[in-house]
Amino acid sequence: MSEQTVLPPEEEPVVPAAEEPRLVEELKKMEYEPLLPVEKKLIAYSIGLGIILLFVFVWISQTFFPGQH
Repeated sequence: MSEQTVLPPEEEPVVPAAEEPRLVEELKKMEYEPLLPVEKKLIAYSIGLGIILLFVFVWISQTFFPGQH
């Protein structure tokens, strides 16, 4: 069995400043990657489904619960 070391709540592990990740520097190092065609389709389908369901839910709300608007 493996033992896990549990620190008391008052102790925090200290990370040296040189090892702290710097988000801005990491983002600058990243190369631009265009979206794949399948990713574009998934985004379009998700947005389309969201808009359609919004109208469906508004219609259901107004049809079956008319007095609450």
